[in-house]
Amino acid sequence: MISFSRPLSIAAAVCILGSWTPRLGAADDVLARARAMYGALTSYADTGLVTNEYGTSSTAQFKFVTRFNRSPRRFYLESAGGEYVIWGDPDAFHTWTRLTGGQYDYPNPNNAPAISQSAVQTRGVSGKVPTLLFSKAALGGIFDTFVNPVNEGIEMVSGHRCHRIAGSTHDVYGATGRETNVHKLVVWIDADSLLLRKVLEEWQPLPGQRSRVTTNYEPQANPSLDDSLLRFTPPRPK
Repeated sequence: MISFSRPLSIAAAVCILGSWTPRLGAADDVLARARAMYGALTSYADTGLVTNEYGTSSTAQFKFVTRFNRSPRRFYLESAGGEYVIWGDPDAFHTWTRLTGGQYDYPNPNNAPAISQSAVQTRGVSGKVPTLLFSKAALGGIFDTFVNPVNEGIEMVSGHRCHRIAGSTHDVYGATGRETNVHKLVVWIDADSLLLRKVLEEWQPLPGQRSRVTTNYEPQANPSLDDSLLRFTPPRPK
C-alpha cells in the first residue's frame, strides 16, 4: 500500500564552486535532505517536459503535470497531454489510457502497481517525483538504485541555483537481483527548495547516435490545490 514517510539521518554539507573536490558524502547529504523534504510535503504540484533524444538526430517531447495532496490522500499525474493519466484517492489508485479508453483500478492495499508499472506510458516520469512523494512504498524508480553519486557543484537551471549530482542507476532483474539497464543519471536539485529541477538519463549509444532522456520540472512545494485539480473522470467512449 502506498504510504509516505521515511526516517533519515541528515548531516550538514555546503557545496561551493571553484577549486572544490567532489565528495560522495556531500552528494549523499543533498539527496537525503531532498528525500526528507519530499516526505514532509503536505501538497505538491509541477508542470514539466520530457525530451527524448535518440538515433542520429531524432527528438521527441512530452509534457506532463503532477499534483499531490497528502491528507486526504489525492494524486494526479497526466502524461503526454492527457494520453495517459494516473490518479489516486483514499481508497484506490487508477490508470487510464486514451489509446484504448481502458481504465484499470488498484484498490488498497495493492495500489502500488498503478505507479510502479507506468514508467513506459509516462516516459519515465512516474519513476521520479512520485517515488519521492510516496517514499515508504515499494515503487522502485531511479532513486532507489542511484549509486556512486558525486556532487559536481552548483549549476543554474532556469534561473535557479542547483546542486548537480551525477552517478548511475539500473534496473534489478527479478528474484536474482541481477543489475540490468545500467546507465548514467544526473539530477539537479534546487539549492534553496531541495526540489528536483532537472533529471538526465543517458545510455551508451551506438556509434554516431544518441540515447538521452531529459526531464525538466517547474515544481511547487505545498501549493493550495483545488480538489477538482486532483480528480479525474475518464471520458465516455464515443
